[in-house]
Amino acid sequence: MAKALEHFFYSSAAPDLAKSARVEILDAQIRQLVRQCKMPSSFIELDYQTEPSFFAALATYGQDHDLVLIQPDNPGGLTGLGIRSVRRVYLGGSPTDIGYLHHLRFHPAIRGGSFLARGYKAFRQIFNEKPLKVTLTSILEDNLSARTLLESNRASSNMPEYQPVSRFLTTLIPLSGPGKRWPLRHRENPVGSAFLLRTLDRSDLPALLALFDQAGRHNDGAPALTESDFNGSKSSVFAGLKITDMIGIFEAEELIGAIGIWNQQGYRQIVLSQLCRSLAGVRDLWQLGSRFWGQCPVPPTGEQVNYVLLDPWVIKPGREKELMPVLIEAGIREAQQRGALFAALGIAEKNPAISAVKTVFFMSYWSIIYQVFWPETESYQFGQRQMQIANLGAL
Repeated sequence: MAKALEHFFYSSAAPDLAKSARVEILDAQIRQLVRQCKMPSSFIELDYQTEPSFFAALATYGQDHDLVLIQPDNPGGLTGLGIRSVRRVYLGGSPTDIGYLHHLRFHPAIRGGSFLARGYKAFRQIFNEKPLKVTLTSILEDNLSARTLLESNRASSNMPEYQPVSRFLTTLIPLSGPGKRWPLRHRENPVGSAFLLRTLDRSDLPALLALFDQAGRHNDGAPALTESDFNGSKSSVFAGLKITDMIGIFEAEELIGAIGIWNQQGYRQIVLSQLCRSLAGVRDLWQLGSRFWGQCPVPPTGEQVNYVLLDPWVIKPGREKELMPVLIEAGIREAQQRGALFAALGIAEKNPAISAVKTVFFMSYWSIIYQVFWPETESYQFGQRQMQIANLGAL
């Protein structure tokens, strides 16, 4: 590329584009860049991969994608990347197209230069040419360097404003541990005996979509879905997820809650690239006693984490605190039967379902969901409506 910055548009719904030589070259370059830009940590380092195709994994972020590519003096590969994807969610009770800004990556060779501001200048043009009601992004709460840089609004520069919308909790639930009840903290939830729980099938699809619609009209950020999102298609927002991967709660034949057991390992992998000495010692001790409490959920260095997402989930409005513990228990039991060693669950802080995480043993981290905008681009005024704000499988 002759230019240091390039804008490239990609649509997940365009099969001919996905097979083009240009996409194949970019695919390999992006996967290499992502591997080179790991998040350093003194305890554990994870390598997020998208094999065999980065572009195939993009479907979970939305339908259309604007990529800003940076390649200064490096014909063999990229040195910077940023993406705004378009997805359909509920805002103010109605389905709306929104943006999600993600995969901001800079090779160490160009950090500290002008490319961050130049990249945002390109995004500013995209935001103006393709306006959306709101564009969101997420940053780990502990990533203080990124937050300090991006939260300091500089009106005279091309940098946008990052306005906090909600905190978002991600729980990592180890599915292997001591005792038959593990990872439940208490005995089985007695409330669950009042309901019928079962795997959903195609005949349940109308009721499931109606429940998502009902929940969406009460939750800002909840996904707006269609039948095709549950057919296992690789191009849907729930790529690879089928309705038979959903467990439903029924009360008097009414579907009142559902949760997915979503395995993304076919296109989004997590590889353990580094483990500190103390955690490595804990893992070794765990393996010595594995006959008593099962295989250690933390893999050896260099191997892939065996995980599933408890996502998507949906609950009849007003019954989140009551039903979420039942859904979590049903989800982890199904995940264990499928051989997973970790289950991940994500909940916005302002959603009442968040109290249910206290029913299981878990590790956790917090992210902050931001709204990103410039003075002349649209921003959304979030009111007092309950928030689902994002589903973990798309973060």
